[in-house]
Amino acid sequence: MINHLLKSKKTWVLADQAVFSGTSFLTTIMLARTLDAMAFGLFASIVVFIYLAISMISALIIQPFQVTLSVVRHRTGYLSFIFWAQLLTVIALIGLVFIAFKISTPLLNNYIQLQVEIICFTTGFIFQDFFRKLLLAQSQVKKAFMYDMLTAMLHICVLGYALVYKSPGLGTLLLLLSAGYMPTLLAVTISMRPFPCHSQKWKSYLITHIQQGKWLFMSALVQWWSGNLFVVASGIFLGIEALGAFRLVQSLFGVLNVLLQAFENYALPQTSRLLTRSPELAKSYLRRISSRSAVFFGALLVLIFLFSTEIITLAGGMQYARFAYVVKGMAILYLIIFLGYPTRMAIRAMVLNRHFFLGYVISLIIGLVSFQYLLEQYQLMGALAGLMMSQLALLTFWQLILRKNNFLLWK
Repeated sequence: MINHLLKSKKTWVLADQAVFSGTSFLTTIMLARTLDAMAFGLFASIVVFIYLAISMISALIIQPFQVTLSVVRHRTGYLSFIFWAQLLTVIALIGLVFIAFKISTPLLNNYIQLQVEIICFTTGFIFQDFFRKLLLAQSQVKKAFMYDMLTAMLHICVLGYALVYKSPGLGTLLLLLSAGYMPTLLAVTISMRPFPCHSQKWKSYLITHIQQGKWLFMSALVQWWSGNLFVVASGIFLGIEALGAFRLVQSLFGVLNVLLQAFENYALPQTSRLLTRSPELAKSYLRRISSRSAVFFGALLVLIFLFSTEIITLAGGMQYARFAYVVKGMAILYLIIFLGYPTRMAIRAMVLNRHFFLGYVISLIIGLVSFQYLLEQYQLMGALAGLMMSQLALLTFWQLILRKNNFLLWK
C-alpha cells in the first residue's frame, strides 16, 4: 500500500502542492509575527503585485507550454525557447520596475529604499513558480517536490531565526529569502541545459504562444483585478497597515482555497463525465456532493466566525486583534463562494468558457464602480461588502446563463 502510494504521481503532486501552499502560509504567518504592521503591509503589497506579474507572464509563457508540449516534436529546442522567453520577459519586467522607481510617485515612497531587495525577491519568486510548473508539466513531479522542499526548508530556517532572534528588517529578510531560491534555480537551470539558444522553430513557437496567450493574458488580468481590486485599493485609501491586515486574513483563508480547489479538481471531471450521459445525472451529482460537503465546510466557517479574535491574534499577534471583524466578514464571503461552487462547476463542465470569462468582467466592473465609496465610508468592512457584491453578481450572471441553457441545479 505504501509502495503504491509512493509510486503514484498523484501522491507526489498532492505532496508538492502541500509543501508549496504550506510554505506560503507559514512564511506569511512568521513574517506577520516578526515584522511590525507597517513592514508586513509593505511585504504583503509586494507579494500581491508579484502574483499579478506571475499571472501575466504565465498566461504568455507557461500556460501555452502546458498544452503545446504534447504536440511538439523537438522538445529540447522548445524547452530552450521557453527558458529564454521567460528570462527575457522577467528582464523586461525588472526594467519596468526600475522605470517606476525613477518616476518616484508618492505611492512608491515606502518602496524606493527597498528597490534592489524587491527586485531580487521578485525574480526569485517568479522563477521558482516558473520552474515548478515547468517540471509538473513534464510529469517530473518528484523533482518538483524535492526542489520545493529544499526552498521551503531554507526559507523556514531564515524566518525561524528572525522570529527567535528578532527581525533584522524587511530589506535584509527579502535578500535572505531571495538567496533561499538560488539553489533550486541554479539546479533546474543546469539540468535543463537551455543554452543552445538558436532554433529555426522559435518563430513558430512565438506565434503559437502569442495566439494562445493573448486571451489567457486578458483573462488573467481580469481575474486578478477582480480578486485583488479591494486589496490594492485598501492600501491606497486606508494605508499600508490595513492592506497588510487584509492580506494576513486572506492568507489564513488560503487553506480553504486549497480545500475548494481539491473539491473542484475531484468533482469537475466526474460532473463532465456524467454530463455526457445525461444532464440530470450531472445535476443530481452536483447537488449530492455539494450537500455532503456543506456540512463540513459550513461547520468550519462557523468555528472561524466564532473564534475570529483568537485566530487572528494567534496568527499575527495582538497588534492585529482589532481586525477580527475582517475574519468574520471573510467567513461570510467564503460561505457565498462555497454555495456558488456548484454553479461554477456547471459552467466549466458545459465548456461555457466565454461566459465564465464574462462573469469575471462583470465582477470587476461592480468592484470598479463601488470600491472608492465603500472604502471611504466603511473602510475594510466596505472592502468585504464589495467582494460579496462582486461575487453575488458573478454567480447571478452564471445562474442566468445556466437557466438559458436549461441546466437548473436548484428547483
